[in-house]
Amino acid sequence: MSYAVDIVFCIDVTGSMTPILDAVKANALRFYDDVQHNLVAKGKNVDELRVRVVAFRDFFADGEAALQESPFFALPADQVGFSDFVNGLLAEGGGDAPESGLEAVALAVNSPWTNRGDRRRQVVVVWTDAPAHPLDPTNIPAELRGRVPADFSALTDLWEDAQGPLGASSKRLILFAPDAPGWSDISGVWENVVHYPSQAGAGLSDVDYGTIVDSIGNSV
Repeated sequence: MSYAVDIVFCIDVTGSMTPILDAVKANALRFYDDVQHNLVAKGKNVDELRVRVVAFRDFFADGEAALQESPFFALPADQVGFSDFVNGLLAEGGGDAPESGLEAVALAVNSPWTNRGDRRRQVVVVWTDAPAHPLDPTNIPAELRGRVPADFSALTDLWEDAQGPLGASSKRLILFAPDAPGWSDISGVWENVVHYPSQAGAGLSDVDYGTIVDSIGNSV
């Protein structure tokens, strides 16, 4: 049986996230090898691994600069493209907390997931130190409104829908996020979620790269 894994990173790229973003940049080219070694150590084998990035700030404060999306990069073949995209991200802006994290999750859920492989895993990883704004379609650019639900209930339905974009048994959500509005709502209600609480406004300097890789390995 072949096993395909897609990972979408929703990364808060406001100023306080500099430490974790620097760590991600430093390890982008090593990411495939590190994840594969972690999986092998757990007795798991992945035939196809793809990653994409949804970087977010705050639509209220940053307008069009609030979002940067990459395509999926197949690793290791597209390691350079993945590294180039991540290295182009700058930790800046955002205004005051909260940020537009739920919009990023919605865009991740609506990713063009692979249909290859006999078995699949679809993993969304969120890195943020800020609460999330409630979803409000009036603050979303028009071109994104078809991909972002109007409210939290609709986003929950999108995650839970067995006929939706995610497979019922293949989806996983990993939150490196505060126990704060948006994220505590998700971890309290949604299935297949692991929440690593971070301190609001303190960046993610307490979360090391090894923890990120190991959490991904555990979710596969």
